Amino acid sequence: MYNIYLSLAIRNLIKNYQNTIINLLGLSLGLASALFIFLFFHLETNFDNFYKDNIYRITHKRVFYDNTAYSAQAYYPEGGTFLDKIENINEMFMMSNPSQMPIYLLNERHEEVNTAVGSANYLKFFNIELIRGNAEKVLQTKTSAVISESFSKKVFGNNDPIGQELELYGDKLTVQGIIPDRPANSHIQFDVLLPEKWLTDTNNAYLGWNGGWTFNVYIKLLHEDQKAETIAAMDKILDDVFVQDYLSMETSLQPIENIHLNKGLEYDIGNPRSTESMLIIISGGMIILALSLLNFVVLYTAQKDEEIHSLTLMKIYGAHHKDLWISTCLEVFLMVSSAILISLLALNIALPFLNQQLLTRVYLSNYIFYILAFYALIGIALTMVLSSLSLRGIKKTSLSRSLNGQTSIFYSKGWSEKMVLVLQFTTVFILSCIGITVYQQHRHLLTKDLGFQHENVFTLDLSTIVSLDKLENFKQKILKKPGVEVVSFSSQMIGLGLTRNGFRISDNDKLEIVHSLYVSNDFLETFDIPLLEGEELHENKKISDYQLLVNEAFTKLEGWKGLGTIVHRNGRDYEVVGIIPSIKFNSLMYQSGPLVITTAAKIDGWELDFINVRTSSPHPYQLANELNEEFQNDFPDARSYVYFYNDAIAVNYQYIKGQQQASLFFGGIALLIAVSGLWGITRFSVLKRTKEMSIRRVNGASRLDVLMLFNRTYLQWITLSFVLSIPVAYHLSSDWISTFPERIDIDFITWGILGISISIIAIATITLICWKVVNINPAKVLRDL
Repeated sequence: MYNIYLSLAIRNLIKNYQNTIINLLGLSLGLASALFIFLFFHLETNFDNFYKDNIYRITHKRVFYDNTAYSAQAYYPEGGTFLDKIENINEMFMMSNPSQMPIYLLNERHEEVNTAVGSANYLKFFNIELIRGNAEKVLQTKTSAVISESFSKKVFGNNDPIGQELELYGDKLTVQGIIPDRPANSHIQFDVLLPEKWLTDTNNAYLGWNGGWTFNVYIKLLHEDQKAETIAAMDKILDDVFVQDYLSMETSLQPIENIHLNKGLEYDIGNPRSTESMLIIISGGMIILALSLLNFVVLYTAQKDEEIHSLTLMKIYGAHHKDLWISTCLEVFLMVSSAILISLLALNIALPFLNQQLLTRVYLSNYIFYILAFYALIGIALTMVLSSLSLRGIKKTSLSRSLNGQTSIFYSKGWSEKMVLVLQFTTVFILSCIGITVYQQHRHLLTKDLGFQHENVFTLDLSTIVSLDKLENFKQKILKKPGVEVVSFSSQMIGLGLTRNGFRISDNDKLEIVHSLYVSNDFLETFDIPLLEGEELHENKKISDYQLLVNEAFTKLEGWKGLGTIVHRNGRDYEVVGIIPSIKFNSLMYQSGPLVITTAAKIDGWELDFINVRTSSPHPYQLANELNEEFQNDFPDARSYVYFYNDAIAVNYQYIKGQQQASLFFGGIALLIAVSGLWGITRFSVLKRTKEMSIRRVNGASRLDVLMLFNRTYLQWITLSFVLSIPVAYHLSSDWISTFPERIDIDFITWGILGISISIIAIATITLICWKVVNINPAKVLRDL
């Protein structure tokens, strides 16, 4: 008996191959979406839940004058001081935020290597076993480094990396250990971990209470019931350190498992995610799943409507409703099983893209048991539920009416099918409008005038300190080359964000935190920055080291008295000699604010590590590589790398490009499901109304009249979808755009063009289905009545 049911199921699927393909496509996309959402939710809600001990991170509330900020970072002395002075703190580990640094291994430069600096007790604190190396020696000296297992395989393959030399900013360290990769659900992720002593002993880094390097400080407590007393003791220490009236600090203890889903702290580690962000992603996946399931029910019901005559005959010959249900279950099970395999393959292909754009780390290999259990449960549930829904009208069907062709369980003009259509196209319009808005905002940020010349400007980033005299000689040498217009030096690249220092203006006691840039005196010419008032920095460095250029935003600060204003920092007095426009020296994600420019780099512990070159060469990339090679020849012990300002600035907004691609990706999937659903609904509607169309043709209606009849019916609902989508898309787009200081206005004209384009796709779909039927000879159809 079951062999017969299976044979019938396979025959039905092949017979209705168009419907089968549409259902498989939609169901596969829906199941892939469901699996991703399941694994994504499981990952995001289970971060750092694998530690045996209770671990806390110290966070801060900082009040500076009237400004309140919540920070995940602590200054370097805090961790050691708390450990020494507070008895309830049993262990302490601190680590800088991993950042992408250029590292040389095997004499090759490796870009975007996630590198962090950490305490020597990393292995003991987190109870980690080394894969290779001596656990007693790693991270104990200033030249000892450890690398992750995956980074070791990427760089060294099957070769032994222990003892290999690692070079970073001119410092040479030795790989002394390989550590296991951190679990995907750990907020701590790095490729290379450098020892704390690399900072304290060799790097000349500022490690004070009021600035410089900052760290994530993790602690374990002796007594969990004394947390309040521990926090009070930490606050007391900070009160004794920060005695200024304008600055206060309060600490709190954040459980390590709460770090990831707690976006909102400044300078947080990794990619923390807000609960709202997680729910938005889950909602998007659930909508795609719902659309695909609704599509299946509608189209499969329509398919059963065609088979109602044969199903009625089966009932006459003794088949019970249970038998029909089993037969349908087998048919649905075959489709669900096939969709599961296709969805698994599709998700495996799409995962790298989704992980990159959604900033997550979902890997199928980590969840094999969960995947099997998920698919087993959802496969059984879908088979039973979809089978029951698809046969929801057959049990009540009259046998005589069915044999006379007077019964239909699918209504071509039914409200449920139209509502499915509206829901599908409303989702398409919302996602597409948001995707277009994100694209336009991204283009706006890339093309916005920053107030300085950044096209055809590149820099040589020096990883090794070179004296200013030698840099000047190199500058004079390359200025003679064709295509080199201007050369200058700076401590950082503008357009990417700058360091901030404290200054007091005139006799004002208020400490202003101001962005600072250290340059050579021809910096303005390199970037074509105009001087609004005053004069440029003096050519004599002994004089220019006591001078400042400031931007217009600086002139709005308290204590400003015009050109000649004296600005104080660390017991040193500077005179403001010039004013420049308020250029966009930060990413356009943030306000740039006040800026000071000076040549006094050494005084504040900075080096002029960037050689900026403006070029008129028709082949700028070739020229940049030639200058880089010349630098390497002149300074064989130094390291340098070429960055073009245009490319570096574009990286600021890479994640926005990812959001754009993700929006359009999900919009494309929704459009595919919607169009396939429209195809199926229209196809069955046309088949049901073939005789009606023939009668209309006999009575004088042209092919165009019939096509317009069908298109008009569905376009009414698609237009309604567009109207319903506008307020939702506007609200979501406006809310997203409001986070940018530099933002666009909503482009309703483009949205309208998008709506027309999607409508044209719908018209083409409907016309393609109807075309064959409207070309049938009406006499032939009516003769068969």
